[in-house]
Amino acid sequence: MPVYRLQVAWSMDSMLPRDVMQINPHFLFSGVIAAGGVDGQNFVNDLRTAMVTYAGGNKPTTVKMYDAQAPAPNFPIASASGGPATAPGSGVPREVALCLSYYSAQNVKRRRGRLYVPGEIVNLNAVTVRPTNQQMTKCGALAQLLADAGGADVDWCVYSRLNDAAYSVSNWWVDDEWDTVRSRGLRSTTRLAGTVNE
Repeated sequence: MPVYRLQVAWSMDSMLPRDVMQINPHFLFSGVIAAGGVDGQNFVNDLRTAMVTYAGGNKPTTVKMYDAQAPAPNFPIASASGGPATAPGSGVPREVALCLSYYSAQNVKRRRGRLYVPGEIVNLNAVTVRPTNQQMTKCGALAQLLADAGGADVDWCVYSRLNDAAYSVSNWWVDDEWDTVRSRGLRSTTRLAGTVNE
């Protein structure tokens, strides 16, 4: 059965590609759905609508579908964009994220995965030592959203490129700890420098 990587990208601070924050869940499609055809586009459209709502409705959202098993170069099979026309500004450091961890049947290598959900998406309004229960619940809600996507013929999965195998997700958790995704940081605009004397 085919496996697809969905790239979910939220624009923050500008509409430039470098300022998107993204997650990349994988989905296992049964033979009933022809991904890349009408049903593949419908799946992308539906996931985009769900992700706009999940992110609070105020962030431009783009979802692209890729064949996870295809060799490079790998181009999108389907794509959809929506939400507002302008990106909101970040209120907290963009690098801050909550980790949605998950696995299939057993928490062992090649059967587990992680999605680093941006702090802006889980309603981080101020940097706190630990995430609140509400923020952890919001991050955890993404698990059910992904599990429900596409209906009975589509499974949110862990994809092991090494094994070229996909395993349907069965369990998830969110720790009360922030993670840092450095690639999401803004580019510096100024620099403070100096010298020291003995």
